[in-house]
Amino acid sequence: MLFCLKSVKNGQWGVFMLNRERELEIINILKDKNGFVTVKELCKLLFASESSIRRDLKTLEERGLVKRSYGGATAVMNYSNISTFSQRTRENISAKQEIAQKAAALINDGDIIFLDQSSTAFYLAAAIMEKSSVTVATNNIEIMMLLSNSNIKVISSGGSLSDENRNCLVGGEAQNTFGGIFADIAFFSVRALDDGGIVSDCSLEEIATRRAMLKNAHKRVLLCDSTKFGARAPFKQCDLNEIDCLISDGNASRLFAGRFNDIVLM
Repeated sequence: MLFCLKSVKNGQWGVFMLNRERELEIINILKDKNGFVTVKELCKLLFASESSIRRDLKTLEERGLVKRSYGGATAVMNYSNISTFSQRTRENISAKQEIAQKAAALINDGDIIFLDQSSTAFYLAAAIMEKSSVTVATNNIEIMMLLSNSNIKVISSGGSLSDENRNCLVGGEAQNTFGGIFADIAFFSVRALDDGGIVSDCSLEEIATRRAMLKNAHKRVLLCDSTKFGARAPFKQCDLNEIDCLISDGNASRLFAGRFNDIVLM
């Protein structure tokens, strides 16, 4: 198993791991408790202090996964309202830029790559603007517009404009386009990655189009910032062991080390 990670000094990684694991456990407990749990219950179940639990709940609330209430917390698992592309490009900007730089390092001259409709893929497109010998096939209208200012060859998937995400093309025509291209790498992102390695998203149309990408790519790379960890969206895209590389911000992908063999973690 290959790890593309930098070391963390002074025990900071151990603290990060402990906090992240506890946050994932809190999400699982909320699922078991029908969406509500008290701070005291969490302290007892996780053998943690009240201050630690309240800190974890604050972090989870900032990530939009829970809502704190007096003495406890309620799960927030409503994925029915899909943010606009413009909104998503303004969320977690530094994390997406870091992920984009890591992903760009995987692209070689002459490569054909798939970029999905995600905002993280848009940041990756921005990171490779100076490349001239790469071909990009995408269903993301914003990526097409961005790369029109570069020398990169761009292939549009065609298809119908999505009712849910107005920045992307979906449907049979889009799927057929990706089905007719053999790409070196497919870069994609999703709404959620739970601690069991289930990769999920909100739109069945987008999932179907993305599956066509993944099926015809030599390498499949998931771009997933750490705010999406420990959650699950309504529709399954794939399992983590079906991809080749997971790229996240910082050392967050290390949370999956030792559990999914043969996956490169960055």
